[in-house]
Amino acid sequence: MLQERDAMTNSTRWTKSSEPSPFAARLIGRITGCTNPESAELCLDGETVVFGNCTMIIGHPRYTVPPGLVYEESQAFISQARITSRDSFELVKRELIGNLTSTLAVDILRTPTSKFPKGTAFMAVGGRPITKRGANTLVEGAQVRQQVLAFDPLSGAILGRIPLWSGSAIDAKFNALEQPNGLALDGKGNLYVGDMLNGDPDGKLTVPSAIYRIPHAAIDALVGEKLGAANDVQRIVCPAYVNGITAAPDDSVWCVSCSFNDPEKGAIYQLGDQDFARGQLPAPRVRELGILDGVGVTRRGTALASNPMTGEIFAFTAAGRDHVIRLNGAAVVAQPADFNVCYPKVLGGEPALLVTDIAVGRGPGDSEVVLIDISGL
Repeated sequence: MLQERDAMTNSTRWTKSSEPSPFAARLIGRITGCTNPESAELCLDGETVVFGNCTMIIGHPRYTVPPGLVYEESQAFISQARITSRDSFELVKRELIGNLTSTLAVDILRTPTSKFPKGTAFMAVGGRPITKRGANTLVEGAQVRQQVLAFDPLSGAILGRIPLWSGSAIDAKFNALEQPNGLALDGKGNLYVGDMLNGDPDGKLTVPSAIYRIPHAAIDALVGEKLGAANDVQRIVCPAYVNGITAAPDDSVWCVSCSFNDPEKGAIYQLGDQDFARGQLPAPRVRELGILDGVGVTRRGTALASNPMTGEIFAFTAAGRDHVIRLNGAAVVAQPADFNVCYPKVLGGEPALLVTDIAVGRGPGDSEVVLIDISGL
């Protein structure tokens, strides 16, 4: 792998090598019987994990070319698991919260607000396209409740929600989000939500794919739907569609692109305050990785991204090496989605990856969430 320095940002830009070296991860455990899990996250206790089962279908009659992903209304749910040892990752409660739609990216609040205590889980929920189970039509209008759901990851109690739908404060300043997909919280409590635009079947998208930065101080006002609550919200437009978002240990924000029409052919970006001020993506840190979904950064500065089309998880180290993550010599899961870097208590400060298999085209209960040890990255 080649590295160069970007004169504008003084950051490393990587070039993917033709044959990245394999990095052998160690399996901690896997949870089977999941349904299209898109994202999993470790709670602040270092043991409890929550993940969404987003429940989707492909080949809905409202889609023609290409077949699009459609979420089934009220069929999604959130599960709870626990890491009990270096070799044990077990399901605790299959349905911690039920009756949801498209449970996508999740992260944990580390800086409390007046409404939400430290440790609250935030999850991207709702968003088009949605259908009722067995129906040949799509759910539209007020029933599409795009939002960030806040809940207690230990008890399952719903604590509130940030409206992203038509008529919300976000809509008044920008637009209602089409499909909130990526989500991250930095150490200061700022919230980042990515609108992926999974696809209008008629090809008539009227809003841009973008990352929205919600300042920590604005979260409570947005929940309360107060006048002017979105005044300080910023966004970066992402022409190639944004998918996964993460906040690195240094609180920088990273994202990946996800489009067949991406001129960068699959890129990882690092975002700063100046990028949100001008509302545009910077030059990518690495490109030509294909259709990307997840992104993560370790405490050592290793950047990771997943390609669910090929099953690859890439890793680019601060020292200038690039790898593909392997488990027993093979891909970790078939279709790795919005994975998360985490630090389980049992690993004593070393990183792990919570990897979800989005399982597009497979039925309910045909997927898994896998926890792997990536010590050293």
